[in-house]
Amino acid sequence: MSRFVILILVLALWVVAEVWLWMLLKQAFQPKTWSMRIFTVLWFGASFTTLAVLIFRPESPSFTYRLVGQLVMLITMSKLLALIFTTLSMGIWEMKSWVWKSEVPDESRRAFLRKIALFSGGIPLFTTFYGLFRTASQFRIHQVTLKNAKIPSAFSGFRIVQISDIHTGSVLFPETMEKAVKTIQELKPDLIVFTGDLVNNFAAEAEPFVPLFSQLKAPYGVFSILGNHDYGDYHMWPNDEARLANFDQMLNVHQRMGWKLLMNSSVQLERDGAFIQLAGVENWGAKLHFKRYGKLDLALAGLSPDQFTILLSHDPSHWQAEVVKQAFPVDLMLAGHTHGFQFGVEIPGFKWSPSQYVYDQWAGLYSDGDKKLYVNRGTGCIGYSGRVGIPPEITLITLASA
Repeated sequence: MSRFVILILVLALWVVAEVWLWMLLKQAFQPKTWSMRIFTVLWFGASFTTLAVLIFRPESPSFTYRLVGQLVMLITMSKLLALIFTTLSMGIWEMKSWVWKSEVPDESRRAFLRKIALFSGGIPLFTTFYGLFRTASQFRIHQVTLKNAKIPSAFSGFRIVQISDIHTGSVLFPETMEKAVKTIQELKPDLIVFTGDLVNNFAAEAEPFVPLFSQLKAPYGVFSILGNHDYGDYHMWPNDEARLANFDQMLNVHQRMGWKLLMNSSVQLERDGAFIQLAGVENWGAKLHFKRYGKLDLALAGLSPDQFTILLSHDPSHWQAEVVKQAFPVDLMLAGHTHGFQFGVEIPGFKWSPSQYVYDQWAGLYSDGDKKLYVNRGTGCIGYSGRVGIPPEITLITLASA
């Protein structure tokens, strides 16, 4: 079946769903003539706006476009949930009367149930609006103290701030990232590391943030790696020259921000005559068929197995697939990528997110013997520019000699 036929079928189903839900709302609330006209214009106006946003997407969307895109996405999701709940509610009662020969509730009760089902679509709408305009800027600082016998006493108390998955193309309000930079600097880190996905698709998305992110400073510098989105692989480029030009611009952005990009390479950090090692690998994942650019053996080449080694690798699935199996002992791997799905529940002693059904390690600290993995929940957002239950994260890791 061709893509065109599939597109027509999806569009037809979408139109049927829109009209069906509009009719259900009309039947449930029976608005007056004048209010029904206003409601109809707003309802189908939002529908056509959604379609226009999906079809006419620019390569460098403006703030207005991105904000409208977020709003229509939330409204569409709310419509979908309302449709599902309403259809299920009606179907359950009809099935009850057909299969079990139960008494069908009177029309007033059915109308009440239909209203409840329709209102159910509004609950996630308000929740996601809150996540968009409030939670996305409520950075949570996760503090971890890491003890290891290989950490020299000179590095005891060494403070590492990890940020990840900023996705500048999804940042609606620049003030959000200004708050993040201020929060990071107030932590007084000795070292700052960024574990990938600075943009969604295009290096140009990061350009407005170069002056801001250049303000990130630490005595041992800012080191970064690339994530799966930083290569521009999710855009259909007109030719290889355009794709490579975008990638060169990506590298240049890191350089102008003063971030030292580790591409299958490593450095040694010295303090009072003692050393630890920092390596960075290009994107490598074991899930979802992401392109693999990472070369772990190259990143670790020349390093001493006797020195404490930190590896920056964007995708946490790399840890079990390659890193823990490596003969060279990586003591701590720092990753991101999952975002914690930007949705879930985290309370003391319990955490849940849809991420856990794809990634065995999706948020926080994990161990395999003496080897540790920390997965940052993401400092930014992608797709939905908000968060529900999983706030954006800034990680503070303090080293301690055992």
